[in-house]
Amino acid sequence: MAVWRIAILAAALPAAWAAPSRADECEAVTANLGAQVPKIAVAARTAEGQAIIIQLKHPDADELTLSCDNTEITRQAEVTAKWNSAWPPARFFDIVASAGAVVVANTEAAVRSGAILCAQRAMTADGNSATFDVNGARFECVTTTGVNGSTRIHISKLNDAPPQ
Repeated sequence: MAVWRIAILAAALPAAWAAPSRADECEAVTANLGAQVPKIAVAARTAEGQAIIIQLKHPDADELTLSCDNTEITRQAEVTAKWNSAWPPARFFDIVASAGAVVVANTEAAVRSGAILCAQRAMTADGNSATFDVNGARFECVTTTGVNGSTRIHISKLNDAPPQ
């Protein structure tokens, strides 16, 4: 009888330890963003289900969010940026590059070019969205046009391939 209790406890402990670990990783990424990206500030921290959502503020983005999923140990932090017009100015892509470079551990130039290409592909796609992988990162973009147009860019680091 005691054996099954130990087995359940052994299975539950890694899950219990994972949430604080992911929270710590998310806080570390947030600290890196604060140290490496001028004018960035934390606006709010929330938890939605198993995800930690950190709303950031920066004058060159209408919305800027860092999210960390607590359910998967191998899942990386993700950054989402939004600009409320059909085509964002260059300074928007600069902040996307700076924040994205910290999150995906790549150069700002690589992230900036990926973000611009993603937005361009989304604008020309039938569904106004594009997803592609380049330079070790996944870019997901959605654009809308017209008076209330917007551009949203979501960047995450690709998980390393499992060893074979």
